[in-house]
Amino acid sequence: MNVERYKGGVYLIMIKIQTQYPPEDQPRLRLAVNRQLVGFEYRSKLTLFGIPFIHICRGGLRSPGIAKGFIAIGDIAIGFFALGGLATGFVVVGGIGFGVISVAGLAGGLLALGGVSVGGFVVGGCVLGYWAWGALAIAIHAHGVIAIGLHAIGYLTITPSGILWPK
Repeated sequence: MNVERYKGGVYLIMIKIQTQYPPEDQPRLRLAVNRQLVGFEYRSKLTLFGIPFIHICRGGLRSPGIAKGFIAIGDIAIGFFALGGLATGFVVVGGIGFGVISVAGLAGGLLALGGVSVGGFVVGGCVLGYWAWGALAIAIHAHGVIAIGLHAIGYLTITPSGILWPK
């Protein structure tokens, strides 16, 4: 593997490809491998208030891709609509997401849907909020297999008035 340094500190890694691919396909294959190692970024020319309308940024080996835009897609995404591993904004989709409307593995927001969700109206496996629906629901209005709250409905219900065991 040969590593060549270009201006700006960007590394281009040349990998000698000895496979069944014909020689005319090797430059495209090298480009694909370099994108995986170096990363990728796209910013739309259209900007609103100095913020790009679309920003797509995927990091390489050295740093995560931080995307900031009205539509942000990246390892870390910040925008009105954010899609990424860690996403924050108004409408978010990601592994960890915090926004008004959030769909994520770990979701937080006014309306949250995820494996672990925290917020106002939440749905998921383990949820905490004002109105919650899930396997384990902890809320003022809890609905779940195990429901804990003031107004709880579930298989096992825990309220201030006591514990209601299944019969």
